[in-house]
Amino acid sequence: MMEFEKAEIAKPNPKSTINSYRSFGYNLSTAIADIIDNSISANANEIRLEYKWNGQDSFISISDNGIGMSREELVLAMTPGSKDPEEQRSEKDLGRFGMGLKTASFSQCKRLTCVTKKDDFATIKRCWDIDFINKENEWQLLDYISDKTFVDIINSQKSGTLILWEKLDRIIGNAETRNESVKNAFYQEMVNVKRHLSLVFHKFIESKRIKIFFHNAEIEAYNPFLLNLNPKPEMGQPEIFDNVEIIYFILPHMSEIGKTDYENSGGSLGWFQEQGFYIYRGDRLLVAGDWLGLEKKRDYSKLARISINFTNANDFNWNLDIKKSTATPPIEIRRELSRIAKIAIMKSAKIYNWRGQKTFSETSNSNYDPLWLDEKTRDGIKKYKINRKHPIIKSLLDENNKLIGKALKLLEDNVPIELILSNQNEDPAFHEMEKQTDKPSDELINLAVELYKINVSQGIPNELARQQIMSAVPFCLYPLINEYL
Repeated sequence: MMEFEKAEIAKPNPKSTINSYRSFGYNLSTAIADIIDNSISANANEIRLEYKWNGQDSFISISDNGIGMSREELVLAMTPGSKDPEEQRSEKDLGRFGMGLKTASFSQCKRLTCVTKKDDFATIKRCWDIDFINKENEWQLLDYISDKTFVDIINSQKSGTLILWEKLDRIIGNAETRNESVKNAFYQEMVNVKRHLSLVFHKFIESKRIKIFFHNAEIEAYNPFLLNLNPKPEMGQPEIFDNVEIIYFILPHMSEIGKTDYENSGGSLGWFQEQGFYIYRGDRLLVAGDWLGLEKKRDYSKLARISINFTNANDFNWNLDIKKSTATPPIEIRRELSRIAKIAIMKSAKIYNWRGQKTFSETSNSNYDPLWLDEKTRDGIKKYKINRKHPIIKSLLDENNKLIGKALKLLEDNVPIELILSNQNEDPAFHEMEKQTDKPSDELINLAVELYKINVSQGIPNELARQQIMSAVPFCLYPLINEYL
């Protein structure tokens, strides 16, 4: 057995250490979500977020009606690294490292005050002030609060805790009250916070475990699987591996839900960016819309979203970080995730590419005759060609008009791909909201009848003539046409 000879005790420098806590990579939304985690762990069912713009005297507060803390518990909570990350936690405990309160707060402000009250105990408070620590170079907690109104809030409750952020230097800087640009940026950040909380805690809000009030207005849940849509998304059977639940959801095509629902259900980043895996830890969202390196984001997979939910007992297997904003699936489960992702993507592609019934690769095994074919040149470039075997095109070419062949080649060489892509990037709704009507137009019916008559006049049997037409796009999309032939 090795023997260790003790040397000096190396105490971390308070000034440098507490300032290093400010660089963990939080943004305002993830920092506030981390504070709310503590409220949920304290059995709160009501959480209130308040804020006020007043230049350098602006503040943000998060209060709850949880069980509160005694003086010993409060001091422990304010102490960095106060919990052993390896100790067993309650399933409801959303914390892990005992760092969230401090690191999240210091990432946004230089003064953190905590006011708390346990049932049948007096209201108490403690404050960390970075300017004071930098001056004294001591880990000195303060029994201080800038405004006793915040104490009164908790004092009026049976129990609860209030977190107060002041000296918001990372958000406000040295801006004066009359600085409209910083003021507007501050308010916009708070809008982003509201949106973030509605997503991250949507399962808690939907199940009525908590209510989150944003300036007294209750936050509504944003469910990324859009279960409120009509028609509803397709939901796969839950699969469980190593106590991890995985469920895929396939959203309906955008054209099926209407413009308003399309705009309201794309989330803050839009349908393309929000495809992929959604990783939850104890119903709390960690990662949103990421294929985790298993797949790439593509247009045809944008309807696929997959829920992964694990408990806090799996934290180390998933490499959970302090901010609870990244998690990496263990190797043994990645194969299952990849398999489920491929199933979801195939289902998404089948729905999203209903236009694909109008365009097939030449290697397709489809029984339909498309209007367009795609092929690769020797240089690996995709080219789009009009299908010469399509009944209408074939009928035109049979007339032996040389101009028709040249006109088709001219169309193929000038497919407006750049314009289509530009419109798609500018506003996907241009294309995604295109509806496939159930009933064919009179013009399409008349065209089918005319083509049928031409085929029959050329000696093609009636049933074969009908089959040739009804196996071609766009006639095949409308079975009703068959009744006119």
